Amino acid sequence: MTRALCVIVAALAASAAGAAVVPAGHSVARDTSKSTDQFAACFIHAQDTAAAPWWFVPKANGGGTFSNLGAKGVAAPYFVDVKELGSRREILLQLASASADASVLHAIDSCV
Repeated sequence: MTRALCVIVAALAASAAGAAVVPAGHSVARDTSKSTDQFAACFIHAQDTAAAPWWFVPKANGGGTFSNLGAKGVAAPYFVDVKELGSRREILLQLASASADASVLHAIDSCV
């Protein structure tokens, strides 16, 4: 039982450490075979569950952009660009500030 607990704690520490470091002006990319609608539904649910503001602008050729820019009280906006690439989608997180909420990256990682 102790070994299982250590494995769980190590996994949580690794995921938290990886999710928290995204320098300002840089981006993090993920790929998914989920459709834009499937990814969007998951991401929206994650943001709503966290009571985090978001908006989405779809692109005419598929995909679109999520952000919290302009929402009340948001000091560190993010942009999540969903690009249609045939049978897969590229999810690109761009942070305007180094202090952007790590929960956005966690939401992306849980939805890809």
